[in-house]
Amino acid sequence: MIYDTLDEALTDMETLGTWDPDRLISHYGITYHYTSGLPNNIKGYSIPLTRTFFINENVVSPTFVKCHEFYHCLLDDSIEPLLDTSMVSNSKIESRANHGAFYIMIKNYVNESGIEPQDFDLTRFSEAYHLEAKQQLFIRNIAENALGISIESGAFSL
Repeated sequence: MIYDTLDEALTDMETLGTWDPDRLISHYGITYHYTSGLPNNIKGYSIPLTRTFFINENVVSPTFVKCHEFYHCLLDDSIEPLLDTSMVSNSKIESRANHGAFYIMIKNYVNESGIEPQDFDLTRFSEAYHLEAKQQLFIRNIAENALGISIESGAFSL
């Protein structure tokens, strides 16, 4: 565990001058590997004690999995791989890792695309990273906080 809280990690990252996931991972001395050795229902696998994680090479959204597992390495102190919580998608640990992952991705997306925060488009962002539609409300809340914007609720009408 490198940080005690998600806010502590995000505050420190703000000072680094980059939101590129690979640069952040390297800065914190964490390593990752793509593997075909994970079952299809396991997208990623973290071993926080060794600051290592693995990404299933068959995942649809590898950037999300990379950022998600990265946060496990920053915030979790388990000596065991985090398999227990991976089966419970609503667990606090998983929600915190999702929040951190989306925060990095949103900030990096805005930086890389050169758009102004108020021009952030939730649908384009989700399509760019191949994210599931069911994640959009969660992403919206994080984007509003991370970018200091308000996203119209009409984006979620059917």
